Amino acid sequence: MNCKHTFFLRRLINNQVGAVAVWMALLIPLTLGVAGLVVDIGYAYVCQRELQASTDAAALAAAAQLPTPAYAITAGTNFSAAPGKLNAYPNLSKPLAITNTTAVVTPGCVTITGLPQCGGDIAANAVQVNQSTTIPTFFIKAMTVFGIKGAQSINLSAQSTAVMRGAQRGPYNVAIVMDTTASMASNDSGNCNGTKIQCAEQGAQILLAEFSPCLPGLSSCGTSTNGNVNNAVDEVSLFTFPAQAPGTQLGNDEIYNTNTSTNCSGRNANPGCPDVVDYPDSIANTTLPLSKANMTTLLSQYQVVPLSSNYRTNDASYASGSYPLNPLTVANSGGTSSSPSIVNAVGGNSYFGGTRETGMLAEGGVNTFFAGAIFAAQQYLAANTRTNASNVIVLLSDGDANGGNMASSNLNSNGTYPSAIDQCQQAIDVANAAKAAGTNIYVVGYGVDSGGCSTDGTVGKNGKFQQNGLTACKTLQSIASDSSQFFVDTSSKVRCAGASNVTMDGKSNTLSAIFSAIAGDLTRPHLISNSIAFTAVK
Repeated sequence: MNCKHTFFLRRLINNQVGAVAVWMALLIPLTLGVAGLVVDIGYAYVCQRELQASTDAAALAAAAQLPTPAYAITAGTNFSAAPGKLNAYPNLSKPLAITNTTAVVTPGCVTITGLPQCGGDIAANAVQVNQSTTIPTFFIKAMTVFGIKGAQSINLSAQSTAVMRGAQRGPYNVAIVMDTTASMASNDSGNCNGTKIQCAEQGAQILLAEFSPCLPGLSSCGTSTNGNVNNAVDEVSLFTFPAQAPGTQLGNDEIYNTNTSTNCSGRNANPGCPDVVDYPDSIANTTLPLSKANMTTLLSQYQVVPLSSNYRTNDASYASGSYPLNPLTVANSGGTSSSPSIVNAVGGNSYFGGTRETGMLAEGGVNTFFAGAIFAAQQYLAANTRTNASNVIVLLSDGDANGGNMASSNLNSNGTYPSAIDQCQQAIDVANAAKAAGTNIYVVGYGVDSGGCSTDGTVGKNGKFQQNGLTACKTLQSIASDSSQFFVDTSSKVRCAGASNVTMDGKSNTLSAIFSAIAGDLTRPHLISNSIAFTAVK
């Protein structure tokens, strides 16, 4: 071969000019493909998180409306990511998405320890929400110009399961405010076949049986100091009106006393009974901010038991045949226990078939004035706030503030608390201040009449007093945080407009049903694993 030809071929073979351009041309589709894959996967991840978040929100909203399936479906749909709903993310609906998000809300039943089981009035105790949508791809789809068939869209789906109220609660600081005026000593065969105060105390026992004294999972809450355990979750205090002389509540209301268990009718009728006093509220001891001394004075006369968590030995559900509450044993009749016992103060375990302690007594002796008890309870809760704990007041009364035997002359004359006039309005004003401070108030109207509030009104030009139309019903409803937290029992002479209806064991608006509803309302729905067996209901 000619040397020239050989040299030319060798140069041609060794020449690298343009090789990079060739390789770049070959790598462009791959580079774009990788970049597109990263961008599209990132976008899909964001959309999936939005879809899952809205699914969780829908499930929790739906579970909060159980056990009524229809309500759950409505709430779940409203909080979904479907177009026009409360969690409708733009990325999950047209035109940004290829299809609109669809949401399917399915009520059903699950079996979990501590959760109210399906049956009777509980049609469903859980709900499952499924959502799906289709989103477009952007860069991957563009690869078709290079002849590479990429995905045109990505299908997304999410599922969440939540259980109804009754699954998780608190922590709470709770003040139960109980009416112990003379009317509470009358019999009530409809609610508990006992006196009205005994029926009311059984309602309080229901609350204590449902609250969590300590952290779940502990076999024992441990020993208590001054009524509280180390791992307290829900702490409960007890207040009463009318006011009682300092030192007589814990000794005579809380502890079983065989000599006085059936005979405490009338003011200071028996040496073993609480000493009822005229209402102590005055400008001098209720002006805010309360001094420590004034707080002590109010509590000494309105509070029966301070915040306590020794009402159950652990947080587990009680077994059949055993009693859920933990009454303290005292060495002798009428003695003072070493640790406060709210269980003894509300009659022990009588609702659950156990031994009944005397509990608080409806001695009466003065008329009804409950603004002071609400005021004292709120100030006490505010002064004993715990981290992450919510304050709650549960008031039981007939709603008729009618005189109150205001003993002090140091009162406001314009109906502003504390005052001898406008006593119903005072209770509303004090409750509104508590609600503004974040306290949640439940009201149980017990034996409510159509009238009431005889001290509320104005003196007309003719010199005669004219009531302003405020009634017991209106007062109690205004005290409650909202209408859903206002209840009127079946023994009341009037069914207050706007009161919530509750049913248990086929009976409507009994005290047991009302207090069970309150206990349930103070629990929260929560999400559970989708792997737990779920049975849909129609």
